[in-house]
Amino acid sequence: MTVTPEWPYRSLLGRLRETTRQELLELGAPIRFAAGREVLRQGAHDSHALLLLRGVVKVQVVDEAGETALLGLKAAGDLVGEMAALDGKPRSATVISCGEVEARFINRHELSAFLSRHTDVLVELVNIGQARLRWANERRREMPSPAATRVARVLAELVREHGRQERNGWVLGFPLTKVELASIAGMKPRTAEKSFRDLRKAGLVVTGVRRDVLVPDLERLREFDAAAFELALGRT
Repeated sequence: MTVTPEWPYRSLLGRLRETTRQELLELGAPIRFAAGREVLRQGAHDSHALLLLRGVVKVQVVDEAGETALLGLKAAGDLVGEMAALDGKPRSATVISCGEVEARFINRHELSAFLSRHTDVLVELVNIGQARLRWANERRREMPSPAATRVARVLAELVREHGRQERNGWVLGFPLTKVELASIAGMKPRTAEKSFRDLRKAGLVVTGVRRDVLVPDLERLREFDAAAFELALGRT
């Protein structure tokens, strides 16, 4: 079994005591997914969870109008699919692998028994859920901001949390489309291209060289103000 030697603190495994973490790592059976695989499907009635050991997955939903929105990313150390495993209801989202993924396949009975022995893990799952909710609330509060500002903030957070630094800047390390990135910021696909065009003009992102997005200066991206940029270009 391949595991990450140091689990990020934001992840479930990174928040647990060593003995509890090792017990969780021994649950279930190893499973691998190739890039671009549908790991979990929205509306499905299966009830297992996946403990991610390597790789990144994207979590997305399809609304009643048939439009797909990217909710976020999960990476090594995270547990996915636990809601359906605990309440027995249909999957609320689809999970797709970004590159190769290694995980532990944990059935609902094994997960429930583990959580009954470790209420501290339940507390951490609640804390992670609350952090996700706060993040979503912050995105909603930013809705009045210009689209490019919202994209810049979302991209900066994703790169800070999941990316890696290279010689010319920061990259996510796995492909996400402009539309997917923009959807996290709560905007329609038609707005995505203009937002990225402004970020490119400001020298904050480089796209088109490969499927990944290059961020030369992460701090500048985080502080980008699209309104001030528009004013400087004489658009307002």
